[in-house]
Amino acid sequence: MKSTTTPSIYSQYSGKEEIEDKSSEQPQQKVETDSLDVERQGDNPVPAISGNAAILLFIGLAMATFLASLDGTIIATALPKIASDFKAQSQMSWVATAYLLTYNAFQPLYGKFSDIFGRKIMILFACVTFMVGSAGAGGATTMTMLIVFRAIQGLGASGLLSIVLIIISDIFSLEDRPKYQSIIWSVFGISSVIGPLLGGVFVQQVTWRWCFLINLPLGVVTIVSVLLFLRLPFERQDLKKQLARIDYLGTALIIAAVICLLVPPQVIGRMLIVVLIWAESKALEPIIPPRLFLNKTVSVLFGVNFLTGMGFLGVIFYAPIYFQVVKGAGATASGLQLLPMVLGLVISSIASGAAMAKVRDYRIFIWMGTTMMSVGIGLCTLFNAHSTMGHQIGFLLIVGLGIGLILQTCMLAAQAAVEKEDMAVATALCGFFNSIGGGVGIAMCSALFNNHLTAEFGKMSLEALIVIKEYNIAQEITQVQHLPVEVKGLVIEAYVSTFQFIYKCLTPIACAAFLLSLFIRKLRVLDPSEVIMAAA
Repeated sequence: MKSTTTPSIYSQYSGKEEIEDKSSEQPQQKVETDSLDVERQGDNPVPAISGNAAILLFIGLAMATFLASLDGTIIATALPKIASDFKAQSQMSWVATAYLLTYNAFQPLYGKFSDIFGRKIMILFACVTFMVGSAGAGGATTMTMLIVFRAIQGLGASGLLSIVLIIISDIFSLEDRPKYQSIIWSVFGISSVIGPLLGGVFVQQVTWRWCFLINLPLGVVTIVSVLLFLRLPFERQDLKKQLARIDYLGTALIIAAVICLLVPPQVIGRMLIVVLIWAESKALEPIIPPRLFLNKTVSVLFGVNFLTGMGFLGVIFYAPIYFQVVKGAGATASGLQLLPMVLGLVISSIASGAAMAKVRDYRIFIWMGTTMMSVGIGLCTLFNAHSTMGHQIGFLLIVGLGIGLILQTCMLAAQAAVEKEDMAVATALCGFFNSIGGGVGIAMCSALFNNHLTAEFGKMSLEALIVIKEYNIAQEITQVQHLPVEVKGLVIEAYVSTFQFIYKCLTPIACAAFLLSLFIRKLRVLDPSEVIMAAA
C-alpha cells in the first residue's frame, strides 16, 4: 500500500488560539512491533498488503459492521411474533434490551483490550462470540434462553464496529481514511435502517429465527478475511503480562455503570460513574484514560456523538411503529418506508468523505449535520394521520442527510485530536457514546411513549376503552386497523399525539448537539508522522 505523507488535511489554529501542549501529559508508553510483514518508508510503519488483499479485508470488515448494526434493529418488527410464539409478552422488551445492555457495556473495553492483546485476536474473539450468540438465539426454545443468547450476541457485536474502525485508522493514512470510514458508516446506517425491513420479511416469509441465523454465513466472511489478510504490527507478550495490564476495577465499574444507566435504578449508575472516574485516575493503564476528557475538543465530540445516537435510534425505532399503527403499513412495508433515511445517510456520508480533503475543516460538516438532523426531527413532529408520502420521504431524507454528515466526521476529528497511543481508545469511545446515547434515547422514548399514550387513552370513554381491551391493543398494536370505525379514529388520534410528543422531545436533543458542536476547536496541523497509522 502506498504511503501518504501529506502534511495535513486540517487547518491551523487562528492567530490567538494556542496549540495544546501535550508534552506535559503522561509519558508515552513503548510502542511494540510485530513479527508480521511490515514495510518501512522513512520512520513510518506501513502494513505490507496488496491492493486486492486490502479490498478483500475491507469487505470482511464492512460485513462485521453490517452484522453488529443489523442485530440492533432487526428484531423491531419481529418482537410481536417472537413474544406470541413463546407466550411471553411481559418479557418481550428484554429481547432488545439484553442486546443493547451488553453491546453498550463492553464497547469501551475493546479499544484498550485491542492495545493489550492485538487487533486481530480481539476482532476474531468478537466475531466468534457474536456467532455463538446468534446460533443460540436462532435455536432458542424458551424466551429466557433467547434473552441470554441475545446478551452474548451483544457482547460480540460491541467489539465489531469499534475494532473495525480502529483497524481502518491503523492501515489507512489520515488523508485516505475519510473515504473508507464513510463506507463503514454508510454500512452502519444502512444495516440499522433496513433491519426492521429484513425482520419483517423473515417473519412474513420464513421464520423470525432467521433474524439471527443469517449472521452465521455472513460472519464466516469476516473471519476468513481477517485470518488471511489482516497484518498489523504487534509484539506477542506472555499471557501473564497481558493479563496484568488489564484494569480490572475499571472494567467492572464500566460494565456496572452502563447497565445501571440503561435500566432502573439510574441513580446507582451515576454514582458508579463517579467511582469509575476516581478509579481510572489511579489506574496504571486505565480503560478510559481521564486525560481524554481533559481535552475539550474530544469531550465535546463525545457529547455530540451521544446526542446524535439518541436522535438516530429514536427515529429508527418509532418511525416504523408510526407507519404500522397510523398508516396501516405491514411489517415489511414499514421498513421500506425508512429507505429515504438510508439514502440520505449514504449520500451525505460518502460526499463528506470525498469533500474533506478540499474543505479542510471537519467542523463545517458537523455543524451542517447537526443542523439538518435538528430540522429533520423537528419536521417529524408534523406527522399525522393525513401525512402524504412526500412528507414522509422528505422529512426522513433530511434526518438521514444530517446523521450521515455527523458520524464519521466526529470520529475523524477525535482521532486527530489525540496522541497515537490514545487513538484506539478514542475511536472505541466515539462509537460507545453514540450507542449508549441510542440506548438511553430508546429507554427515554419508551417511558415517554407509554406514559403519554396511557394519558391519551385515559381521556376516552369507558365504552371505547372496553373495545380497546377486547382487541388487546396493548399487546397487539397492529390490531388498531381492525377496530370498529368509531373507536379506530380515536385510537389513531391518540397514537398520532404520542408520536408527535416523542419527536418534540427528540428535537431539542438534536438542537443541543448543534449547540455543543459550536465548541469544537479548529484542529492543529498534524505532524507527518501522525498522518500514517499508529502501531497497534
